Amino acid sequence: MLTDIAGYTAMTQADEQLALELLSEHALLLRDRFAGHQGREVKGTGDGFLVEFQSALDAVRCAIEIQEALHERNATVPKERALRLRIGIHLGDIVHRGEDVFGDGVNITSRVEPLAEPGGISLSRQVYDQVWNKLKLPLASLGEQELKNVKAPIEVFRVVLPWEGETVCPAPEADRLRIAVLPLVNISPDPADAYFADGMTEELIYSLSKVCCFRVIAQTSVIPYRGVKKPASLIGRELRVGTLLEGSVRKAGNRVRITLQLIDVQSEEHLWSEAYDRGLEDLLAVQSDVAQRVAEALQVRLAPREKERLDTQATGDLDAYMLYLKGRHLWNVRTEDGARTAIELFRAAIALDPAYALAYSGMADAYCLLDDRPKAMEAAEKALALDPGLAEAHASLGLIREQFSKDIAGAEEELKRAIALNPSYAMARHWYAILLTVEGRNEEALAQLRKALELDPFSPVSAALAAELLRES
Repeated sequence: MLTDIAGYTAMTQADEQLALELLSEHALLLRDRFAGHQGREVKGTGDGFLVEFQSALDAVRCAIEIQEALHERNATVPKERALRLRIGIHLGDIVHRGEDVFGDGVNITSRVEPLAEPGGISLSRQVYDQVWNKLKLPLASLGEQELKNVKAPIEVFRVVLPWEGETVCPAPEADRLRIAVLPLVNISPDPADAYFADGMTEELIYSLSKVCCFRVIAQTSVIPYRGVKKPASLIGRELRVGTLLEGSVRKAGNRVRITLQLIDVQSEEHLWSEAYDRGLEDLLAVQSDVAQRVAEALQVRLAPREKERLDTQATGDLDAYMLYLKGRHLWNVRTEDGARTAIELFRAAIALDPAYALAYSGMADAYCLLDDRPKAMEAAEKALALDPGLAEAHASLGLIREQFSKDIAGAEEELKRAIALNPSYAMARHWYAILLTVEGRNEEALAQLRKALELDPFSPVSAALAAELLRES
């Protein structure tokens, strides 16, 4: 086990005396609990501890007890005296030299610990395999992680603590949680309604990405499959996914019919299917329902906060929503004329619904494409003022700060926030990789690009940057 006080450096700079008092208090609290779970303190690490346990279960139970005690303590003290720990646990071989320990197991633990949220606990797959059926608390997969100086990716899990809500990802057949939404086929009488089918495809990708267990392939990598007839198993291998969502859209007047099928790429069996025959006024609820049905089919239990996010509509104005879909369709063309027309459509959507954060985010992306920094910044900040949890707006703001303002620290904070909010947002990872290369942090950049290419396998820009970094390494 490795522990670390989140934000301790900043705490020391703000009030060194208070930081030292809290450090002593934290040491007393942790040491009592180490001893109670047969843990041996190997050494202090400044603002944390390296601890050896006789079993993985002892280590995890100790970590849970520590976080519960700190959670209870923090509820009764002023904000400046709060203590939030990250705890990482790994099971592996170590080498004893006197009282100290060394080896690959220690190295991996040091990489797993920073993946925990402040106040959280992260576990390697090796620990998960030992404890998954012995705990009352659920465990949620964070997916396979590229760890520095560790050759093979390692799946990491977090302990879902009682105050966090519950999201449970099934352990077996984890590749089924990698999903590709193939371009919906437009079978509307009017071919001009193609924008609607493309917009619905993007919205389904967006909705599924709100489920933290899912890794959803970016739209840029599924567009090449429009109109292509290939077996599900072949598409699955090409996109390296375990599940496909495909279907068609027919729009006629104020009615729309959306037919969807969820397919297991290995067996090519239908896991779920549904036909939505709705009035346009009911369309905004379809994406939420689809995401919840897919989660049920893949045996993923949603946390209450995820259900709330899925049920929250970006806008209640159907006309504004249709304008937004048209704008995103044109922005995806990535041309100057397309971007300018998209801005007008986003502006029209905002005129109908001034609180439409997604439309402001789309406008920010379009202005970024036109290299208009002031307007891009204004739109991104407005989007975040309306919806502080909008990953796309955080990513746009990060790009703006890096490209135009050269505010590297601020840009990194925004891009990391975007990735935390939506781990399936490949473009945020690509933009973060660019920032890391500027900083000379090429190993970290390459790790982000590998994750971006998992989500967007056919992205030429991510592949080109990854190739350049590999050539230089």
